[in-house]
Amino acid sequence: MEDVLNKLPGSGNYIDSLLSDRLIAHRGYAARYPENSLLAVERSIAKGAKFVEVDLQLTADLQPVLYHDRDMQRLSGAENKIQLLTYDELERYSLHNPVAFGDKFEDEPIAHLQHLVNLILYHPEVTFFLEYKRISLETFGTEAFLNSTLPLLELVKKQVVLISFSSSLVGRAMDSGWRTGWVSCQFPASDWYKQFSSKPEYLFLNYLCLGDADLLHEKEQWPEVLVAFYEINDVQLARQLFQRGADLIETFSISSMRKVLMNQKG
Repeated sequence: MEDVLNKLPGSGNYIDSLLSDRLIAHRGYAARYPENSLLAVERSIAKGAKFVEVDLQLTADLQPVLYHDRDMQRLSGAENKIQLLTYDELERYSLHNPVAFGDKFEDEPIAHLQHLVNLILYHPEVTFFLEYKRISLETFGTEAFLNSTLPLLELVKKQVVLISFSSSLVGRAMDSGWRTGWVSCQFPASDWYKQFSSKPEYLFLNYLCLGDADLLHEKEQWPEVLVAFYEINDVQLARQLFQRGADLIETFSISSMRKVLMNQKG
C-alpha cells in the first residue's frame, strides 16, 4: 500500500497514479451489497479497491461492530439502536438494508470488528479507514471506544487509519501512535491542523463544502495531508475533484467507477 500512497498527489507525484486506485470503497461495495457488511467489504476488494472505509459502533456491552446509522430501522428493519443491545442480543438482527435490497440479504449478519480484522489480514495490499461514529462517542466516551477497539486492531495497525468527526478521538489516537484522519462536513480554516499535536495523515471532507475554495492553494500549508472527498458516484464529478486537488474519492459504486477510471492518470 505504500507504493499506492507514494504515487498520490500528497507525496508530490500526480502522474503515475491511476485514478481508479485512488477510490475508496465507501462502506464496502455499498451500491450492490448491504453497507458495512463483510460481504460488501469482500466484494469491493474483489473489484480491485485499494482503500475501504467502514463505520464502527459499540454495543451495550462495549463490543465493536460495523454499523453506520444511529438507529436500526433503515439497515435492519428494526426499532432499536446498537448501543442499547448486547452483542449476544444483536445476533437476532441482520444487516440486510431492506429499503435498498428487500429480503435479498436478510441473513447477512452484523459483523464484529474481530471478523473484519481477520479479513484484513488476508489483504495486506488494502488500506482500511475505520470511522468511529459519534453516537458511540456520545454514549460511551472516547476512552471506552478506543479501549474496546485498539487491542483488536494491533495486528493490522499498519493497514488501518482511524478517522472521526471527533477531533478529541483523532488526537488521542494520534498521540498513541495510530494513523489517523479527521472528518469534516465543512471546509476547514487554513490552520485546522493546529488543533492536533501533529497533522493527521488524512482529511475527509464532504465534497459539497468545497464550493469555490482553492484546495490546491490551501494544501500548500499542509502538503503531507491527503484529502479525501465523499460521497461521489459520478465519474465526471470525480475527475473534477481530482483536478482541483483531491487525493482520494469515496464511492458506493466502486466497481463501475473503477472501470471508467481504470486507464486514466491524475
